[in-house]
Amino acid sequence: MRIRGTARLTAAAAAAVLLLSACGSDDGDGDAQNDQQQEQQETGAGEGDGADGDADETERAREHAEDEARSIEGDGLDGVWESIVDDNDIETLTITGGTVETTGPLSCPGTVSEPDSAEPVIELDCEVENTKRVRGTLELSPEGNRLYIGWDGEAWGGYIDSLIRIG
Repeated sequence: MRIRGTARLTAAAAAAVLLLSACGSDDGDGDAQNDQQQEQQETGAGEGDGADGDADETERAREHAEDEARSIEGDGLDGVWESIVDDNDIETLTITGGTVETTGPLSCPGTVSEPDSAEPVIELDCEVENTKRVRGTLELSPEGNRLYIGWDGEAWGGYIDSLIRIG
């Protein structure tokens, strides 16, 4: 009996050594693969996302399609813009020339500097305390149906609002 137990222990130890030596091999691809797997786990991305990942992707695609169906194309910044995010501080943004008016929890007037330039700047003049959305850069999509506002913020940047043209 004692020999069988020793043989099993030896076989288990040999299998463990083989497993560990395979995991520790450095053929150059291991680090990149491990880094990629770790990044996918941290971001929740990857091929093995499963049903939750597929459902999330389907939901995002549906929401994007709804936004595209509601949005209208146009030229320039002038128009009425609606946030694509429910319960956003800025529900709508109306731009007429160099003037701006927002609605929602953050309802206030403002201005657009150089609306015809490559990087027009929006500045809001709110009576309500608002440190997150004071000054930002506007970016219009090539189709003219989406507007992105990159608000000034900390060293890493500020909030980004995404709006669709509805009028």
